[in-house]
Amino acid sequence: MNKIILLSMFCIFAFAKETIIVLDSMHCPLCTAMVRKSLLEVDGVKSVKVSLKTKQAVVDAKDDVSDKVLLKACKAVGYLGVIKNERN
Repeated sequence: MNKIILLSMFCIFAFAKETIIVLDSMHCPLCTAMVRKSLLEVDGVKSVKVSLKTKQAVVDAKDDVSDKVLLKACKAVGYLGVIKNERN
């Protein structure tokens, strides 16, 4: 059982990337909720954390999810984003 859990965890981290999107135009909690919901609707996105304080969205997604698709999801709800960095 432990081997299955370890293998699952390895696969999650090995085939996932973390992308940080800066969204300077966010100004209220509703903004963060809209951005989070839109990003979660993108196929391959596993989790999203949006912070009003830092004006950033941290997206954990499969490797095949492009930055362009993530930025398009933000734009769909009215927020222009800029990719800050990406880590594998």
